[in-house]
Amino acid sequence: MLRTFGIEYVALNPGASYRGLHDSLVNYGGNTKPEIILCTHEEIAVSIAHGYAKVTGRPMAAAVHDVVGLLHATMTIYYAQLDRAPVLVLGATGPVDRARRRPYIDWIHTALVNGNAVRDYTKWDDQPATVADFPASFARAYRIATTEPSGPVYVCYDAGLQESEIERPIEIADVAAGARPSPVQADPAAIRSAAELLAGAERAVFVTEFTGRHPAAVGELVGLAEETAAAVIDLNGRVNFPNRHEQNLTGGDALAEADLVVLFDVGDSSRALNELDRLTNEKRTRYRAGTPIVDIGLAELRQSKWAEDLGQFQPVTLSIVADTQLAIPALRAAVRQTAPRDRSARCAELRRKHAEIKARWEKEAHEDWDASPLTAPRLASEIWSVIKREDWILTSNTLEDWALRLWEVDGPDRHPGRSFGTATQIGTSVGIGLAYRGTERLVVDIQPDGDLLYDPGALWTAAHHRIPLLVVMYNNRAYYNDWEHQLRVAKHRGTPSENARVGQELDDPAPDFAMLARSFGWHAEGPIAEPAKVRPALERALEVVRHEKRPALVDTIVRHRQDKRFR
Repeated sequence: MLRTFGIEYVALNPGASYRGLHDSLVNYGGNTKPEIILCTHEEIAVSIAHGYAKVTGRPMAAAVHDVVGLLHATMTIYYAQLDRAPVLVLGATGPVDRARRRPYIDWIHTALVNGNAVRDYTKWDDQPATVADFPASFARAYRIATTEPSGPVYVCYDAGLQESEIERPIEIADVAAGARPSPVQADPAAIRSAAELLAGAERAVFVTEFTGRHPAAVGELVGLAEETAAAVIDLNGRVNFPNRHEQNLTGGDALAEADLVVLFDVGDSSRALNELDRLTNEKRTRYRAGTPIVDIGLAELRQSKWAEDLGQFQPVTLSIVADTQLAIPALRAAVRQTAPRDRSARCAELRRKHAEIKARWEKEAHEDWDASPLTAPRLASEIWSVIKREDWILTSNTLEDWALRLWEVDGPDRHPGRSFGTATQIGTSVGIGLAYRGTERLVVDIQPDGDLLYDPGALWTAAHHRIPLLVVMYNNRAYYNDWEHQLRVAKHRGTPSENARVGQELDDPAPDFAMLARSFGWHAEGPIAEPAKVRPALERALEVVRHEKRPALVDTIVRHRQDKRFR
């Protein structure tokens, strides 16, 4: 079934509950396809599958060992759900037939039922009761995972069934040949209504988050924006709009002047349209009262039964449930049916505002340019100077968004979307590297220190499986995101701000990430705090990745401008 459905890789940490499947992967065909990607933790296995799915649009499998392996993997399964990533999680349970269980171990590794642990944040789970039911169960799991909005599924296989002799051939041809569901198309009347609003708007603003998961949709969105002179704000769930396009006003205040807002594939529309004062909890709208809002996407179909990831309810003027890869071309066609208008003045205004935003970022980037340790924008600039002539892809972290501001990000193939929580970024990056292994693509991971300390074993997986990566440590020797939260609480409560560092610093001793990477077989240098030494180290690392086809790491020490340790 794995081969028939084109599953190229199975990431796993070995587990007795699926030893039958493991034996078949190794011996049934010589471990060619699917290839086993050996991981040191189930979080890494699922994150690798997540990263692979983000850039290919196809699922790979992650196998997790019964109860304990599934519980290890739960967080990364949840993030795959939030990120609309089609991940096929294969699990196992001890023999359901109690007579076949070994004392103690098979009993504590059998749950009623395993899927309960992840049911609230997977699209579907199943535990087929017979081997004859495996094909239909697998086919349904694959279809559900890959049907938009995509997401993870979990299929659990009884260890007893895995090790039972098959009495007769199991046919898979019919289920494998079954038609895949077509994308969700919009109501034509709703599309016409949206086109009329858009044709009549003077200052339309598009807000987009996940449209770039279908690369062809980005070209359609660019065309629609150009034809309607709309400003575009990219929330970077994927890269949805070229950052150097003159209508990209991400980082500006375009919403405040909008006379129409169109949301494309926005997961939490309230977050996109409102801002919250973190000290007073006062919510303020980013748009003018009475501005019509059109919401196009699949958010209503992807809500979790457990987590409130949809955010606060946001009233809109027109809600259109549709896959944007179909809805945007239909909307463009409908707009063209309306009377054309001269939008040259609006286009000139957008060009001016785009230039102002870019100039502001360039100015901010050069503040404390020669500081040691480096600032985030200085590091982003140094990385860009080394990779800009390469065919590069940036994996997860964007260095406080400075990579998206200072680099030329011309399409969704440059960056598969923003990072998620700690303990996911190194695994996701390895998965992206796996997807491009054997190509000339340069895969770049800007790697936070706290994230790597969760799953350092991912470095071994990358080296063992010859996955070339250029990893640049974003090492501030702290869990600085939470440090900022503590600074905010200190300001609110009037407690000493210097105490915000307690329980946050990753120092005394400072982890030696270069030494750690070398112990796993990587080329590695650092730590480096002096700006002038960064580029030469990056160039040496790039040579290793390019010519030796193995991973390389450069550990750079980065300071936050509010961090008094580095003043």
